[in-house]
Amino acid sequence: MKASFRKAFRIFKYLAILFTVAYWIYIVIDDYVFIEKYWETQWFSYLSGWTVFFLVYFVVFSVYFWIITSILIFFYHKVIKPFNDRSRLS
Repeated sequence: MKASFRKAFRIFKYLAILFTVAYWIYIVIDDYVFIEKYWETQWFSYLSGWTVFFLVYFVVFSVYFWIITSILIFFYHKVIKPFNDRSRLS
């Protein structure tokens, strides 16, 4: 199971990078009108708000990823793999 969790962690790292890049590109595109109007006076509030939302979304993404991945890994190692080993012995 240790090897499976290592593979899952490697996948998580790449998905986290993809999630981060996609989020920041999306947020700039989504709020571009506000950036043009209010960036000179309220840039700190924009950056802090975006960062808080990013952290919340990233934590939710991480929790969902690891719950689903853990369930799938445990299911594979406790149900599927022993079943395949028994069928090979017959």
